[in-house]
Amino acid sequence: LLYSLLVGQTYGFVYSQQEALYYALYNEVTEAKSLLEQISLVSRGRSILYPRLLKDMSNYVRQDLCSLRKDPAILLSARPVD
Repeated sequence: LLYSLLVGQTYGFVYSQQEALYYALYNEVTEAKSLLEQISLVSRGRSILYPRLLKDMSNYVRQDLCSLRKDPAILLSARPVD
C-alpha cells in the first residue's frame, strides 16, 4: 500500500513537470512566432536589417528552442541565462 502511494505521487510529480515543460515550450513558440511577425513588419523596406534579424531569429530557434535533447528535469531546475 505504501509502495503504491509512493509510486502514484512520483508519477504525478513527473507528469506535472513534463506538462509544465510543454506549456512553457508552447508559450515560447507562440512568442517566437509573434516576434517573427514583428520583425517582418518593422524591417519592411530595410534590406540590410531584414537578413540580419532573420539570421538572429534562426540562431535563437536553433540554439534555444531546439535544445530539448537534455533531461526535462534539468531544464526546469536550471536558472535562466540572459
